[in-house]
Amino acid sequence: MKSLKIIPLILFLVLTLFSCRSKSSSKISPLAENGVLDLRDWNFAEDGIVKLDGEWKFQWMKLAVSRPDLGPKDAAIHVVNIPGNWNQIPKLEGMNPLMAFGYGTYTLKIIPGQNQGRLMMHFQGAGTAASIYLDGKKIMGNGVVGPDNNSSRPQYLPLYVAIGQPNKEMLLQVEISNFDHYKGGLWESLRMGTEADLLNFRDNSSFSEMFLFGSIIIMALYHFGLYSLRRRDMTGLFFGAFCASICLRIFVTGERFLIQKFPHLPWEFFNKLEYISFYLAVPFFVYYLDALYPHSFSAKLRKFFIGFNLIVSTIVVVTPASIYTHTLIPFQVCLIFAILWIFFVLVRLVRNGAEGSLMAIAGMIALTAAAINDSLYSQAVINTGYYLPLGLFVFIFVQSYLLSFRFSQAFLYIERLSDNLLEVNKAYSRFVPLAFLKFLNKSDITEIGLGDQVQREMTILFSDIRSFTQLSEKMTPKDNFDFLNSYMRKMGPIIRKHGGFIDKYLGDGIMALFPSLPDQALDAAMEMLRELESLNQSRADRHYEPIQIGIGLHTGTLMLGTIGEEERMDGTVISDAVNLASRIEGLTKEFHANLLLSESTYRKLKNRRKYSFKKLGKVKVKGKSKSSEVYEVLG
Repeated sequence: MKSLKIIPLILFLVLTLFSCRSKSSSKISPLAENGVLDLRDWNFAEDGIVKLDGEWKFQWMKLAVSRPDLGPKDAAIHVVNIPGNWNQIPKLEGMNPLMAFGYGTYTLKIIPGQNQGRLMMHFQGAGTAASIYLDGKKIMGNGVVGPDNNSSRPQYLPLYVAIGQPNKEMLLQVEISNFDHYKGGLWESLRMGTEADLLNFRDNSSFSEMFLFGSIIIMALYHFGLYSLRRRDMTGLFFGAFCASICLRIFVTGERFLIQKFPHLPWEFFNKLEYISFYLAVPFFVYYLDALYPHSFSAKLRKFFIGFNLIVSTIVVVTPASIYTHTLIPFQVCLIFAILWIFFVLVRLVRNGAEGSLMAIAGMIALTAAAINDSLYSQAVINTGYYLPLGLFVFIFVQSYLLSFRFSQAFLYIERLSDNLLEVNKAYSRFVPLAFLKFLNKSDITEIGLGDQVQREMTILFSDIRSFTQLSEKMTPKDNFDFLNSYMRKMGPIIRKHGGFIDKYLGDGIMALFPSLPDQALDAAMEMLRELESLNQSRADRHYEPIQIGIGLHTGTLMLGTIGEEERMDGTVISDAVNLASRIEGLTKEFHANLLLSESTYRKLKNRRKYSFKKLGKVKVKGKSKSSEVYEVLG
């Protein structure tokens, strides 16, 4: 398949980004046990960054450092697993697992190793305000920790703080308060490592996120541009919207660049953006796939998933965090079913040989595999690293390439249609002259409509072969056609050479129109007679009898347009001037002349000295009440 050509490029990108990933530990980080983390066997310089995960001690409704006077002095100490939320801690007095508002203190004793060098600590976030103390001294914090809704202020920001070169036991305490989110507690792992490693970790995280953001926003703008140029194809619009929602989510999660840029904006605003960007990405992607493969996805299921996402998105917009955060779990359950549904449809499309379906499912597999890897890595089941950004990039890159491939195919198809249309117009121009279309202000035959017309003054040329009936009786039907085509092939270019165009062929006759000067019509007629002499010389050499023609010219106003009906129409000229030109051509037989012209044409000639004229007098033409002055051109 043509789509397989992109696989080497994708593999190259995957390997490149793989080589640029954050440095992972060479061995599994030790876990805290019963509130103590022993790092004596851990060498930060060699083993890398350690995650302060495991069993921490926790006191509910107690701010042990900043407000020791607040809450019960003998608050129960619970051993809890970090990262996690306190909704999961059993037997917390006054805890409502569905609305975990409150505060508490997490405590961890750290036993450092020897000669560890200068260390740094990284804190990603908690639910929803946090203060971090090291040996009773506050070293960093997010928002404002307080015992009630009025004194607590939530905030999410990644923090990096140097802690020096510890050579004794450290007591790490994290105070957390939550009166906004339905889940509270220490959600994210704290990390500890050398300054160089953690700063490198920060730089790599920022680089990967900005690389991802830059790549995806370019894809979004590119596909919006494609849609603006081709509105009938909705895939560009939906995929661009999907990319834009992912870009927004990148900016408010991870390193949270948007929050760092505007730290004083309300926490609620950024949190809504985080949820909305996640919720709206799904319907955009479903709409994109449905536009990419029409009639492949169940309309009822599509409406259900889209309707559900719009409902939860509306809840996020109109309700506070204490309510809309409850929509996350139902959304994730719905998302799992949506992914399974999409996989099912894509597998069916692959089996049916749908164009690009193999690439689409490959992108889905890359994203799903990265998500599973990150989940297992976060739970310390495997020791690989975080690859969701890479999986997301591969996924979006594949989808973008697939769309670009479709657009290129459509462009090639349009090019072929355009070439074919040019050929068709060229063929039609042999039946309907381009000059005829030009006078009707039409660019091609498809624009012609019944009744289109224009009034112009032109010179009409009629020519006819003398005694053609007698001549044709001596020839077979094929000889007749060959003779006429040979004759017309010589006369047609002469007419076009002098600015005229042939309106129609009348058996052995020609009717031509000259929209500019009558002199051009006269020059064409004279050259036609000279060409006839050459033709007769050739016929004489082959012992054929010579032929004679008569030509009549008249200048007057005429109507040029289309007549007929919707299914069959023809271009024609209607005017008394046309009839008069035809009659004048008929007079050439009576006067035994080759070329006659009307008084109107004679008077409008710009250069009469070029030829000699003989006035034949007034002649009453058949079908006309008034006599017409007729001139013979002598040469």
